[in-house]
Amino acid sequence: MKKPSDTEQDSRFADLIGLGDQSTRKTYYRELLQLNEELEQRVEQRTQELTELNQRLSQEVAIRRAAEVAMAEAKEQAEEANRSKDRYLAAASHDLLQPLNAARLLVAALRERTLPETEKQLVEGLHLSLEGAEQLLADLLDISKLDQQALKADPELFPLARLVSSMRAEFSSVAQDRALQFRITPFSADWHLYTDLRLLSRILRNLLTNAFRYTDQGGVLLGFRRRQDQLEIQVWDTGCGIPVEQQQAVFREFHQLQGRRQNRGGVGLGLAIVERMARMLEHPVQLKSRAGRGSCFSIRVPLRVMAPAPLQPLQALNYLSDSDHLAGKRLLVIDNEPSIQSSMRALLSGWGCQVWVASDLPSARQVLLEGSIDLLLIDYHLDEGEDGLTLLHHLRQDGMQQPALMVTADRSLHTRQAFRDAQIPVLNKPVKPGKLRALISHLLV
Repeated sequence: MKKPSDTEQDSRFADLIGLGDQSTRKTYYRELLQLNEELEQRVEQRTQELTELNQRLSQEVAIRRAAEVAMAEAKEQAEEANRSKDRYLAAASHDLLQPLNAARLLVAALRERTLPETEKQLVEGLHLSLEGAEQLLADLLDISKLDQQALKADPELFPLARLVSSMRAEFSSVAQDRALQFRITPFSADWHLYTDLRLLSRILRNLLTNAFRYTDQGGVLLGFRRRQDQLEIQVWDTGCGIPVEQQQAVFREFHQLQGRRQNRGGVGLGLAIVERMARMLEHPVQLKSRAGRGSCFSIRVPLRVMAPAPLQPLQALNYLSDSDHLAGKRLLVIDNEPSIQSSMRALLSGWGCQVWVASDLPSARQVLLEGSIDLLLIDYHLDEGEDGLTLLHHLRQDGMQQPALMVTADRSLHTRQAFRDAQIPVLNKPVKPGKLRALISHLLV
């Protein structure tokens, strides 16, 4: 068989790759150019599409960043406005409580006097109105502090008796005014609680206030049940009760049950404060209630059993002591507010005390030099940056050793620690007359 020559092979190869004759090459080149143009157009089209897409993405990113910046600015403005509100409430609390405290003391003095029935009813109405205003202000301040996370738990170990005596002092007179029973179940003297005393007291105060507010007959019971290493503190009442379907809602802010608003006072913050403070302390709160049969609120607190400690001032108070024990006692009230001076003088004089007043360290020294004084009642915030603890320190350096009681509207952690370090008893404004009388009686024993 004859082999093809090299020339024939080259010709066939050229035909295969399109390099044959001139006509074939021209056709191939035209097709190649056309294909190249189409590829370039497609590349340009895709490039344009990608460019437009990148532009849109850049615009979206810019818009999103602008929105995030605007949101951040709006959030900061809102938080600053909230902080300003909280700072205002905190700063104004002292000034708000001062006139309220003066009014409460004056009304308390009037309530202890023999008045015609008409005037007595007017004074009682004024007392209830001021009590409601005091409770509302305290609730608003607590909610504000909870919102800005300004309340911090400060746990300590303290005897249960200390907490119970404080609640007894505060609510015995409430029960008497409402013609209700107030009972406290027995408990062991070696029971101690480990928690924040101030916050737990606030929780129980709100629960007891609600119990008395919504109970028209019968009474209120403060009870205790040991649950292994915890103590369940219970507040029972014989009031109107809470329907099952509404028992979760009562812990919401500004929520009040239908039919329980009229003539009851409050704006629905008490139980919301209880829930939030209990959550902060990690103490579970429970509610058991039946409509028309009463309610039981309970909270569980860490319990420790240990030997009873020496009685603290609030443990040994005689809460039913009468004013005869105070007759003739010489008291010095140190306060920079003339309204507080006059209202304290009126109230204490009604208990048979002899009362002197002073507004600063020089005037207090003058009174103490002129005659003997049995007890000092000192406001914490005085004029020109002076405070009651510093004033008392100077009096102690002068050799004055009379017992002293600090009275203040300042509930900050710093001042509470300062009072604790100084081991001085404290009453918060607005002062409750029954508690004031009981503490004065104890300090003068």
